[in-house]
Amino acid sequence: MTSSRREFIGQAGALTASALVASNALGSSIFAKSKKLNILMLGGTGFAGPPMVRRAIANGHNVTLFNRGKSGPDMFPDLEHITGDRYADLSGLEKFVQDGRKFDAVIDTFTYVPKTVTDTMDILLSAMGQYVVISTTSVYATRSAIGMDETGEKARVTDEIADGIKTHREVGMHYGAMKVRVEEAAEQRMPGKVCIIRPGLIVGDRDTTGRYSYWPIRAAEGGTMIGPGSGKDYVQYIDVRDLGDFTIHCIEQQHMGAYNGISPAGERTSKDMVESAVRVAKKHGVDTKIEWINNEFLEENGVAAWQHMPAWVPNSVEGYEGQGQLSTKKSIKAGLKTRHIDDTAEAALMYFKTRGEELKAENGEEFYKTWSQRIRGGLPAEREQEVLALWEASKED
Repeated sequence: MTSSRREFIGQAGALTASALVASNALGSSIFAKSKKLNILMLGGTGFAGPPMVRRAIANGHNVTLFNRGKSGPDMFPDLEHITGDRYADLSGLEKFVQDGRKFDAVIDTFTYVPKTVTDTMDILLSAMGQYVVISTTSVYATRSAIGMDETGEKARVTDEIADGIKTHREVGMHYGAMKVRVEEAAEQRMPGKVCIIRPGLIVGDRDTTGRYSYWPIRAAEGGTMIGPGSGKDYVQYIDVRDLGDFTIHCIEQQHMGAYNGISPAGERTSKDMVESAVRVAKKHGVDTKIEWINNEFLEENGVAAWQHMPAWVPNSVEGYEGQGQLSTKKSIKAGLKTRHIDDTAEAALMYFKTRGEELKAENGEEFYKTWSQRIRGGLPAEREQEVLALWEASKED
């Protein structure tokens, strides 16, 4: 694999001394389960936020939302909504503090540059007990180490470059390194009171990135589909609902420090992922066959790992020997649970189907066509059939 390919995969993957509270663990656990908490959700109506809000509500907590009111403006009509902007208007948060409002925890999913996070924290410091940073496994400098835990080597960026990155739109290839700076800045503001959750690919319901949904969507199209490589390469991702459950659990249990929020290390292979998609398609009445094609042939024919075959990078690629094998022992001990792989594939497919029909009715066929291609992601259908034909021809040589 060429160095440019490795650089691309690294950039695409970006688009991943902790301690518990020093109190009696048993007593803290019982207390958290019975106490109604006041939670401030920064965001809450996009992709990762709604399951966190729903879990908090289901567990009996009070939730207040602070966001621009542009993504999902009709969501959670019964909750308190405060309109503001993380870059330009934090007056709503300032009024909270002036009014004497207190929050047991604040959840922040918009954590791309340190200033955005620290500006918010500076306002809320006297009004909150815990700050939850939704970070990423992209903070790690490499995927070469098998079983790497939360103490693994971090990505770095120079001060000169970091100082020039002002918004989430500018992070680009420095995504992971900037997240490291966010984590460190948050901990400096509230030592010992920051919980950092590092998901990898977040997938499932309302996922619009095309970074995983290709598999259940493609399988539901039927016919013969490409399975990448040997099927033995490891993959890791997390259902957005599991991330939401774990986030609220960490607040209830007052967990602090860093946690890898992703499926267990070495639990899932690319074969598991693709076959799961096929099983779900069959449940919906579609029979799909998988043709496994080795990564050398795919590369020779312009089919790129991650870009065209989402969520997959061969473990044979230099620097990716540990791909799909980040340790989650600490998180599992802290309470992380991940649902069945088919449940996630089903959620991604049903979102594509139901939301797609809604958008088609609301905005017409052309709009739907563009939207569906983006959500599907992965290798275009025509190109896939061309590669399959080339693969069949190669068997005859």
